[in-house]
Amino acid sequence: MGAMIDAEGFDSRYEELFGDLVALARSLGAGPDAEDVAQEALLHARDHLRELRDPDKLRPWVRRIAVRGACRARRLNRAAGGEDQFERVPAAQVPDVDVDVAAAIAGLPERERVAVTLVFGLGYRQDEAADLMGVAAGTVYSSIWRARRKLARLLAEDEPSVGAAAPALAPNGRNGR
Repeated sequence: MGAMIDAEGFDSRYEELFGDLVALARSLGAGPDAEDVAQEALLHARDHLRELRDPDKLRPWVRRIAVRGACRARRLNRAAGGEDQFERVPAAQVPDVDVDVAAAIAGLPERERVAVTLVFGLGYRQDEAADLMGVAAGTVYSSIWRARRKLARLLAEDEPSVGAAAPALAPNGRNGR
Protein backbone atom coordinates (compact mmCIF):
# COMPACT_ATOMS: atom_id res chain seq x y z
CA MET A 1 0.00 0.00 0.00
CA GLY A 2 1.37 3.44 -0.99
CA ALA A 3 1.29 6.62 1.04
CA MET A 4 -2.17 7.78 2.01
CA ILE A 5 -3.45 11.04 0.59
CA ASP A 6 -4.26 13.57 3.28
CA ALA A 7 -6.90 16.30 3.29
CA GLU A 8 -4.34 18.95 2.32
CA GLY A 9 -3.15 16.91 -0.66
CA PHE A 10 -6.76 16.32 -1.67
CA ASP A 11 -7.62 20.01 -1.33
CA SER A 12 -4.70 20.98 -3.58
CA ARG A 13 -6.35 19.00 -6.41
CA TYR A 14 -9.86 20.37 -5.81
CA GLU A 15 -10.10 22.74 -8.82
CA GLU A 16 -8.67 20.18 -11.24
CA LEU A 17 -11.06 17.46 -10.00
CA PHE A 18 -14.07 19.79 -9.80
CA GLY A 19 -13.92 20.83 -13.46
CA ASP A 20 -13.52 17.22 -14.58
CA LEU A 21 -16.46 16.05 -12.45
CA VAL A 22 -18.76 18.87 -13.62
CA ALA A 23 -18.12 17.92 -17.26
CA LEU A 24 -18.68 14.25 -16.46
CA ALA A 25 -21.93 14.95 -14.58
CA ARG A 26 -23.26 17.17 -17.39
CA SER A 27 -22.48 14.54 -19.98
CA LEU A 28 -24.38 11.95 -17.94
CA GLY A 29 -27.50 14.10 -17.75
CA ALA A 30 -27.21 15.90 -14.41
CA GLY A 31 -28.00 19.16 -16.22
CA PRO A 32 -28.29 22.15 -13.91
CA ASP A 33 -27.30 19.97 -10.95
CA ALA A 34 -23.88 19.08 -12.42
CA GLU A 35 -21.93 21.45 -10.17
CA ASP A 36 -23.81 20.20 -7.11
CA VAL A 37 -23.05 16.61 -8.11
CA ALA A 38 -19.35 17.44 -8.47
CA GLN A 39 -19.29 19.28 -5.13
CA GLU A 40 -21.07 16.44 -3.32
CA ALA A 41 -18.73 13.85 -4.86
CA LEU A 42 -15.71 15.83 -3.68
CA LEU A 43 -17.13 16.34 -0.20
CA HIS A 44 -17.94 12.64 0.08
CA ALA A 45 -14.47 11.70 -1.15
CA ARG A 46 -12.77 14.11 1.29
CA ASP A 47 -14.78 12.71 4.19
CA HIS A 48 -13.86 9.15 3.18
CA LEU A 49 -10.20 9.57 2.20
CA ARG A 50 -9.23 6.78 4.57
CA GLU A 51 -11.07 4.35 2.23
CA LEU A 52 -8.81 5.25 -0.71
CA ARG A 53 -6.10 2.61 -0.64
CA ASP A 54 -4.08 3.86 -3.62
CA PRO A 55 -3.58 7.64 -3.95
CA ASP A 56 -2.87 7.16 -7.66
CA LYS A 57 -6.50 6.10 -8.07
CA LEU A 58 -7.97 9.30 -6.65
CA ARG A 59 -9.37 10.56 -9.96
CA PRO A 60 -11.14 7.29 -10.93
CA TRP A 61 -12.46 6.97 -7.38
CA VAL A 62 -14.09 10.43 -7.32
CA ARG A 63 -15.37 9.89 -10.87
CA ARG A 64 -17.13 6.72 -9.71
CA ILE A 65 -18.77 8.71 -6.91
CA ALA A 66 -19.81 11.42 -9.40
CA VAL A 67 -21.28 8.89 -11.87
CA ARG A 68 -23.60 7.60 -9.13
CA GLY A 69 -24.49 11.17 -8.15
CA ALA A 70 -25.21 12.22 -11.75
CA CYS A 71 -27.52 9.25 -12.26
CA ARG A 72 -29.30 10.02 -8.98
CA ALA A 73 -29.68 13.72 -9.96
CA ARG A 74 -31.14 12.78 -13.35
CA ARG A 75 -33.67 10.41 -11.74
CA LEU A 76 -34.70 13.03 -9.16
CA ASN A 77 -35.05 15.72 -11.80
CA ARG A 78 -37.24 13.48 -13.97
CA ALA A 79 -39.37 12.49 -10.96
CA ALA A 80 -39.89 16.17 -10.15
CA GLY A 81 -41.09 16.82 -13.69
CA GLY A 82 -38.09 18.94 -14.59
CA GLU A 83 -37.33 17.05 -17.78
CA ASP A 84 -38.22 20.00 -20.07
CA GLN A 85 -35.50 22.17 -18.58
CA PHE A 86 -33.18 19.23 -18.25
CA GLU A 87 -29.87 19.26 -20.07
CA ARG A 88 -29.55 15.82 -21.60
CA VAL A 89 -26.43 14.80 -23.48
CA PRO A 90 -25.06 18.20 -24.48
CA ALA A 91 -24.01 18.15 -28.14
CA ALA A 92 -21.17 20.53 -27.31
CA GLN A 93 -19.62 17.92 -25.03
CA VAL A 94 -20.19 14.98 -27.34
CA PRO A 95 -18.62 16.19 -30.60
CA ASP A 96 -19.86 15.02 -33.97
CA VAL A 97 -23.11 13.65 -32.63
CA ASP A 98 -26.23 14.53 -34.57
CA VAL A 99 -28.98 16.14 -32.49
CA ASP A 100 -31.34 13.23 -33.30
CA VAL A 101 -28.72 10.76 -32.08
CA ALA A 102 -28.21 12.76 -28.87
CA ALA A 103 -31.97 12.76 -28.23
CA ALA A 104 -32.14 9.01 -28.89
CA ILE A 105 -29.24 8.38 -26.49
CA ALA A 106 -30.94 10.52 -23.83
CA GLY A 107 -34.03 8.31 -24.11
CA LEU A 108 -32.16 5.05 -23.45
CA PRO A 109 -32.55 3.25 -20.11
CA GLU A 110 -30.08 4.60 -17.55
CA ARG A 111 -27.44 1.86 -17.65
CA GLU A 112 -27.34 1.85 -21.45
CA ARG A 113 -27.29 5.66 -21.65
CA VAL A 114 -24.45 5.93 -19.15
CA ALA A 115 -22.41 3.19 -20.86
CA VAL A 116 -22.82 4.77 -24.32
CA THR A 117 -22.04 8.25 -23.01
CA LEU A 118 -18.93 7.12 -21.15
CA VAL A 119 -17.55 5.01 -24.01
CA PHE A 120 -18.58 6.87 -27.16
CA GLY A 121 -19.15 10.37 -25.82
CA LEU A 122 -16.29 10.70 -23.36
CA GLY A 123 -13.85 8.19 -24.79
CA TYR A 124 -13.46 5.79 -21.88
CA ARG A 125 -12.52 2.20 -22.64
CA GLN A 126 -15.30 -0.26 -21.83
CA ASP A 127 -13.39 -1.66 -18.84
CA GLU A 128 -12.90 1.90 -17.52
CA ALA A 129 -16.62 2.61 -17.97
CA ALA A 130 -17.41 -0.58 -16.06
CA ASP A 131 -15.19 0.59 -13.21
CA LEU A 132 -16.82 4.05 -13.18
CA MET A 133 -20.28 2.50 -13.19
CA GLY A 134 -19.38 -0.04 -10.52
CA VAL A 135 -20.45 -2.97 -12.69
CA ALA A 136 -18.73 -5.90 -14.38
CA ALA A 137 -17.16 -5.30 -17.80
CA GLY A 138 -19.61 -7.77 -19.35
CA THR A 139 -22.48 -5.58 -18.15
CA VAL A 140 -21.07 -2.62 -20.07
CA TYR A 141 -20.49 -4.75 -23.17
CA SER A 142 -24.08 -6.04 -23.13
CA SER A 143 -25.48 -2.56 -22.32
CA ILE A 144 -23.70 -1.10 -25.32
CA TRP A 145 -24.85 -3.97 -27.52
CA ARG A 146 -28.48 -3.45 -26.47
CA ALA A 147 -28.15 0.34 -26.85
CA ARG A 148 -26.75 0.00 -30.38
CA ARG A 149 -29.67 -2.21 -31.40
CA LYS A 150 -32.20 0.23 -29.91
CA LEU A 151 -30.48 3.25 -31.46
CA ALA A 152 -30.31 1.58 -34.87
CA ARG A 153 -34.02 0.80 -34.66
CA LEU A 154 -34.97 4.30 -33.43
CA LEU A 155 -32.83 6.10 -35.97
CA ALA A 156 -34.03 3.85 -38.82
CA GLU A 157 -37.59 4.98 -38.00
CA ASP A 158 -36.47 8.56 -38.71
CA GLU A 159 -35.09 7.67 -42.16
CA PRO A 160 -37.00 8.97 -45.19
CA SER A 161 -39.65 6.63 -46.58
CA VAL A 162 -38.85 4.06 -49.24
CA GLY A 163 -38.23 5.67 -52.64
CA ALA A 164 -36.72 8.85 -51.19
CA ALA A 165 -32.97 9.04 -51.14
CA ALA A 166 -31.52 9.21 -47.65
CA PRO A 167 -28.99 12.03 -47.21
CA ALA A 168 -25.45 10.78 -47.04
CA LEU A 169 -23.66 11.15 -43.76
CA ALA A 170 -20.61 13.35 -43.87
CA PRO A 171 -17.42 11.96 -42.28
CA ASN A 172 -18.21 13.87 -39.09
CA GLY A 173 -21.49 11.94 -38.72
CA ARG A 174 -23.76 14.88 -39.53
CA ASN A 175 -26.16 15.04 -42.44
CA GLY A 176 -24.68 16.83 -45.41
CA ARG A 177 -27.45 19.44 -45.38
